[in-house]
Amino acid sequence: MRRKILLLDMDGVLVKDKALNPFPDTLPFLDFLRSEGIPFRVVSNNSTRPPSTLLEDLSKKGINLKEDELITPLKILPVYLRELHCSRLLVIGSPLLAEFLVEEGFQVVEDQKVDAVVIGQDRNINFTKLKLATSAVFLESAKIVPVNHSRIVRDDDGLYFPGAGSLAHMLAHACGYSQPIPNLGKPSEEFMRLALSGMEGDEVYLVSDDLYTDLVGAKEQGIKTIFITTGKYSKEELTKANFEPHYVVDSLTELMELLKTL
Repeated sequence: MRRKILLLDMDGVLVKDKALNPFPDTLPFLDFLRSEGIPFRVVSNNSTRPPSTLLEDLSKKGINLKEDELITPLKILPVYLRELHCSRLLVIGSPLLAEFLVEEGFQVVEDQKVDAVVIGQDRNINFTKLKLATSAVFLESAKIVPVNHSRIVRDDDGLYFPGAGSLAHMLAHACGYSQPIPNLGKPSEEFMRLALSGMEGDEVYLVSDDLYTDLVGAKEQGIKTIFITTGKYSKEELTKANFEPHYVVDSLTELMELLKTL
């Protein structure tokens, strides 16, 4: 039997809301992976809090992960910004994201004279932030650096809002920005290299509820794709996207049974 490596999205797969409440079968599923010796990592595009805080918050919900079992774009972001020599930043994102960057040695300000505009999920986005970000790119040639390429995000009330990737492309369109917009999250090659580092196996499977941000790009890289319907998209979205994942499951319990056959 071929040895499997599992990469698990977090939102919509292991947790069902922004409070990180697990699905009923999340903990039994993780116990199954450990008991069967199936190597896995949780790969999340979460931009609202640093990995260390995310680990603590997950632990409070009963999801106990080791430090190297959780990979997020914030493990890549500081390195990328230093490579660009960007030290002065405007942040569209959560207070925890701004605090994280300050702790990493960056200067976070609230004006347009910056080296880069960092874009994450921001529940307090307003006209002033958008005006400063637009002015930073248009007047100061600031770089646009989204934490991920998330297109759309489902909130706990079932409604949707634009993700960091959509905001980044909106800003680029408004400013005539011609440089490539980096993807520091999954399934970029840099992110996937980090996620797979130190792991041994014959086949890699990515489990996600997001076909646009995650699964399409992963399949192009030769990664096996498993679409789960517990998150933001239903099966009908596959037809709209003209995308066929390798497998489709409706729960982690169903995924558990599938893994026994692979």
